Amino acid sequence: MTTNGNSVREGYRWIRADLHIHTPASEDYAEPNITYLEILQEAERRELEIIAFTDHNSVHGYEQMRQEIDFLQTLERAQRLTEDEQRRLNEYRRLLAKITVLPGFEFTSHFGAHILALFGSDRPVSLIEATLLQLGVQPDLLKRGACSVPDTRHVTDAYEIIARAGGLVVAAHANGPNGVITETLRMGTSGQARIAATQHTSLHALEFVNFYTDHEKFTSPGFYNGKTEHYERRMFCIQGSDAHRLRRTTAGDGNAWHRHGIGDRYIELLVPDNSFAAFKALLASADFDRVRVPKRDQKQWEVDTMRAGQSSERQVLRAGTPEELGAIWRDIAALANMGGGVVIVGVEGQAAGVAGVARPDQVSDQLRRELSEQLAPQPYLTMELINYEGRDLVRIEVRAPEPPPYISRDGAIYVRRDGETVPADRGEVIQLCRRAIAEGASSPLDNGQDLDLPRSGVEIVTAQKRVGVWQYEVRDLRTTAGVTRDRAQGLWSYAISRYEDLRDGRIDIQSQVKWRGRLGMWRAYRQGNRTKYDLVHRDANGVIDHVFFGVSDWGLGEGWQALLGEREGEAVEQEPRAFRDDEPQLPAESNNGELPSPDGEAPWGERRYRWRGRGGLWHISGDEQSLPRFDLAMKDKEGVTIQEFPAVPREKLTEAWLNLIRVPRPRTGIEVVSMASGDDGEVRFVFRNLRTGEVSNAPWRLQDIEDGTVRQYAARMALQDLPLAEEKVRWWGNVGYMRPMRSQVDLIYRDEDGTDHIYYAARRDELAGEWRELLEEYGEI
Repeated sequence: MTTNGNSVREGYRWIRADLHIHTPASEDYAEPNITYLEILQEAERRELEIIAFTDHNSVHGYEQMRQEIDFLQTLERAQRLTEDEQRRLNEYRRLLAKITVLPGFEFTSHFGAHILALFGSDRPVSLIEATLLQLGVQPDLLKRGACSVPDTRHVTDAYEIIARAGGLVVAAHANGPNGVITETLRMGTSGQARIAATQHTSLHALEFVNFYTDHEKFTSPGFYNGKTEHYERRMFCIQGSDAHRLRRTTAGDGNAWHRHGIGDRYIELLVPDNSFAAFKALLASADFDRVRVPKRDQKQWEVDTMRAGQSSERQVLRAGTPEELGAIWRDIAALANMGGGVVIVGVEGQAAGVAGVARPDQVSDQLRRELSEQLAPQPYLTMELINYEGRDLVRIEVRAPEPPPYISRDGAIYVRRDGETVPADRGEVIQLCRRAIAEGASSPLDNGQDLDLPRSGVEIVTAQKRVGVWQYEVRDLRTTAGVTRDRAQGLWSYAISRYEDLRDGRIDIQSQVKWRGRLGMWRAYRQGNRTKYDLVHRDANGVIDHVFFGVSDWGLGEGWQALLGEREGEAVEQEPRAFRDDEPQLPAESNNGELPSPDGEAPWGERRYRWRGRGGLWHISGDEQSLPRFDLAMKDKEGVTIQEFPAVPREKLTEAWLNLIRVPRPRTGIEVVSMASGDDGEVRFVFRNLRTGEVSNAPWRLQDIEDGTVRQYAARMALQDLPLAEEKVRWWGNVGYMRPMRSQVDLIYRDEDGTDHIYYAARRDELAGEWRELLEEYGEI
């Protein structure tokens, strides 16, 4: 059979399939009010002919859809359908006549790796649930769509059980979080375990994320081409959307890992029809050229993202109507005043269709003519034609070669505010003028060093507080808006953490920077075998205007290189790594975590007031009903007399008192989130990595945790510490510490509900705020 070019075997055709779609039956589904009919309609819009419902450890989503259809058919037979119900039933019939929906599930194996199981639509739901029970999913969890399930079967056992039940077995996002490849690398298991997880005879395909951009050994699709020793079985390599919502959203809106919508990452199959039997026969064959993974252009993704969200300060969508074309020059002016951005002409948000641009050449000529007549100075424009959903769009990239403001012929200055192009108010005009002065003025600090952006690291460009949540615009080769600290990971999380320390005044950066003209080095630290730098730049008036976090020394300009050369030989800090990458070993000096207190130190169990302003917190205890009671105090205006208020109930606390009680988690160490015994009597632990905020997906048994790691230390100490004995802690209000070590310490926080949180192996040198003040209070720092 020839499949190259346009030559295809007679009777076969290419069809689109998305085999990894969640529904509202998954507990982490982002849009729980979406209907199953809307899912099918979106699949039709994306021209999919095979989809699979793969809810977490459950087939309940597929079951609910079938139950709705069966109910409508029952009403139809009884002639009791309303007009709306008849329309829904007719729409279901129309869609299911062209789209095959496969029942399935995404299974969480013993160590957390995920596996997709796909079945034919003729497979009864009860038999699929029987397979889930064989895999170790508890009966009370079958309808829950839970992401984490304890005591399940191991990966290779699961492969065999699913295959014996007649299902297709796909290793879900194998090179991503909770993938079989990633988990074997994370846990440091032998190469044989990785071979078994990727070459098993019951495994039909490997699903990859970043299909065309991941080029690492083991995690690249090209590695599984059958030409590598010990990996002689060539594997079908596919992609799936892992859709947890109807349509793609922006990276900053919702869980970044779950921003994809239906059909965002599909595959194409050369099959005679869209039946499960044809699909299964293909994966059982060696016809690898009958499966292809389309490569979606990055600019098409950009349009998807902009349509899924809304126009932002640096991204604008405009229809190609004559009325809007006449106003686009104002958007370009506003973007130039903001420093640059992108306008897409010919498409609006998801609610509107894709109209496209009929005469792109006329759009280009009209915009350039209007800009030359209306705006000064002239911004730099790059226009290109892109194809999106069969329509021509014009993408305009705006750059600002001159300092702002960019002013219209009638004297108006436009900016972007809340996703709209509006005239600037007085404060915004002043800010633009300050930028212009800073960029154009000269001073003794100006030694000819223009800002030469580093080629690695990240910069926090802007920060805005929206609905009580700080959102950041992060520049990381590209600019990403709407990032929050809870959703940021890795270097982004570190950068936001340091930025917040600066914003809230916890760090005096001016006293820590070593300058060379307008370029400065704030911090150098080791990460693995490489040195990373936090670099700063100040404007001509001496004001710091850029901070770059986690910069490598490669690709730096001469000015930066000269700065680093002057600092060569100075001390470099050691940067601890996240547990998921390479867990640090238990410190040798810990003596199983505990050191005796030297003579002269405060005794363990000592308690001191923690003050904020005139208010103080002494203790949080529980009453006879286990409700929290708060021992508080107030100083007079002179700070001499103290009035105590013992055993205050929570309902009498004002927001000011609650703000005193609440203390943010440290950004270092590990927390045991939960600890519970299974039916076999073994204790299982769930951990939170305080650096990234991530919570482990599956509970861990103590014997499954690698020896000598901080995770093992935390588990062993938690068995000793809970319930907490207060006499083992030095308290400062509702925070405390125990087991101080040379570089690390165990911290305690008692929250407003009276619940104790223990943060194990927190690094002393990374503590800030109340946690640093706690150690200073007792002379530990």
